[in-house]
Amino acid sequence: MYHPEVVARAADPQHGLATRIKFLNLAVIREYLDKWAAEHAVEVRRREKPLELPDPRLTAPVDERILKGLRELSEHLKRGFSSSSV
Repeated sequence: MYHPEVVARAADPQHGLATRIKFLNLAVIREYLDKWAAEHAVEVRRREKPLELPDPRLTAPVDERILKGLRELSEHLKRGFSSSSV
C-alpha cells in the first residue's frame, strides 16, 4: 500500500520505526507511514515539476544599461590602473 521508498524509510534501523516506537502499536505505525507517504508525494511532485527559468530576452532599457556599463568598464581598463582609480 505504501511506496517502496516509504517502506525502506520505515525499516531503516537508524531512523525508522524501530527508533521511534517503544511498543507495537499499529495506529502509531500507520500515522508515521501516512506522514512519510505524504512527504514522499510532495518530493515526487517537486522532482516532476519542470524547472521554470526566467525569460532570457532582455528589454531595450536593460540592454542599453548593460552596454553603457561595458563601455565604461572598457574605457577604465584602457586608461589603466593607478592609485587614484582603485
